[in-house]
Amino acid sequence: MPMQEAPPTTVLVLGGYGHFGARIVRALAASPGIEVIAAGRHPHKAAANLPGVDLAQVRCIAVDSHGPDLAGQLRASGAGLLIHAAGPFQGQDYTVARACIDAGLDYIDLADGRQFVVDFPAQLDAPARAAGRSVISGASTLPALSTAVVDALATQFDVLSDVDTVIAPAQATPLGLATVRAVLGYCGQSFPVWWQGRWQPVVGWGNPQAVQFARLAPRLAAACEVPDHDVLLQRYPQLQGVRFRAALELPLLQRCLAALAWLRSHGLPMPMAALGGVFARCGRWFDRFGSELGGMRVSVQGLRAGLPHSVQWELTAPMLHGPEIPTFAAIILARRWAAGQPLPPGAHVCAGLVELAEFEAEFARWDIHSEITPHAAH
Repeated sequence: MPMQEAPPTTVLVLGGYGHFGARIVRALAASPGIEVIAAGRHPHKAAANLPGVDLAQVRCIAVDSHGPDLAGQLRASGAGLLIHAAGPFQGQDYTVARACIDAGLDYIDLADGRQFVVDFPAQLDAPARAAGRSVISGASTLPALSTAVVDALATQFDVLSDVDTVIAPAQATPLGLATVRAVLGYCGQSFPVWWQGRWQPVVGWGNPQAVQFARLAPRLAAACEVPDHDVLLQRYPQLQGVRFRAALELPLLQRCLAALAWLRSHGLPMPMAALGGVFARCGRWFDRFGSELGGMRVSVQGLRAGLPHSVQWELTAPMLHGPEIPTFAAIILARRWAAGQPLPPGAHVCAGLVELAEFEAEFARWDIHSEITPHAAH
């Protein structure tokens, strides 16, 4: 029997029962005109991992991204767009994106792995264009939201010089194992950052320093390896510095990561893959000492009218709504696609594809507060 053409509004979420995938399934299932397929290796787990979703409105299927004939599985699903939420992306290859191109699907992922995102266009642009498909990487907090913020703030400058971003999750934030493994993957490893006009090595999660927030208590923050180190510099070549750090709510846990980073950076072999589950479980022991409030801060410095100028954007997420934020870019793009607005052909990093105003509409749904504060330099 010949295969029917895929309906243009069917979205398959790979990892649809996971930490972020389930949130995307929930949001798209409530969006008029979109049929949602939640896909993963264990579809029987859908009921437990998709609370609040009418499973009668969602198809749950088995798809193994490491199995044979992935393109055939995707083609048979009847989907026209795949959202890849099955991380961690650090160390992944482009098997899923290539299978989507072969199967005739458009593709969006939530990757925040530095090399995965940065190398994505060069690896996939030619085959994607040849097939007439759109494939997009990094539709998450980084670099989609972070670059949207910098793009919005850049209008207030004649010249940009430095961008400093800090993410501050709430202690009680639910953690997916993929997220923990991604964090531990570069903990204690050296990687280059562009600072003071040159590439300099830093150690992941090492040397935490105090940072201030408008609506959060002060925290310790440490360097993380993320796509922004390259993406922002490519987007704004005049930048003299790009810094990204993460700030856990409890200083004890931040210092524990710093100690682990120190040991690993000094050559002590550490079973990082095995430690992922241990850290995910142990972190929950300290939830009683934390809160349900998380945030993000982007500080931009440069020149305006020949004088030093700085502007700060800050986000505050209440009631453990922070984990919704990494899903917003993919949800916005999927809704746009389903409404008949074509995604850009070829392979792209998700920088400049979603504007800050579009994110702000999603913030409002979750009572997430954001504000821009100018600071005149003296």
